[in-house]
Amino acid sequence: MRSLRLTAILLSLGLVLGDGLPLYAEDTFAPAGPATSSVAQRRIEAAIQTQLKNLKIRDKALEKHEMELKTLEAEVDKKLSELEKVRAEVTRLLERKTTQEAEKIKTLSKIYEKMEPANAAAIIAGLDLELAVEILQNMKIKAAGRILDNLGAPTAAKLSSSFPALARD
Repeated sequence: MRSLRLTAILLSLGLVLGDGLPLYAEDTFAPAGPATSSVAQRRIEAAIQTQLKNLKIRDKALEKHEMELKTLEAEVDKKLSELEKVRAEVTRLLERKTTQEAEKIKTLSKIYEKMEPANAAAIIAGLDLELAVEILQNMKIKAAGRILDNLGAPTAAKLSSSFPALARD
């Protein structure tokens, strides 16, 4: 088996190098001359052994790199999975927060509706513009109108202009 492989390698080297090596496998081991044949053969065998050694080293390095890449790929997949879980949790928490804020605004709207319009107007005037608009939006129109009526004209105008456009039927 080894001699067949060596013969094939010698043949390919002979064809590439063109140094007078025989072209056929049966001529490979034919005596060409005692000194020439053995020195050339030893040089070729040494070159082949060096190439084989280099190929084995390279193959081991490639295998090592493949294992490293597989390990890194597994780590990346694991981190992506963790990130997806975190993203889903953040999305769930944001939805919960949004729902809670909406409930809070509805509750505040009901509270301000039941207050005296002047007192509610004084409190709403001190709120953040966005919160004040959301509270007024969730009130009955009549109650929101009375509160706006008790606000100063600039504040009422600012709040009114911040209302989103109403959908037309």
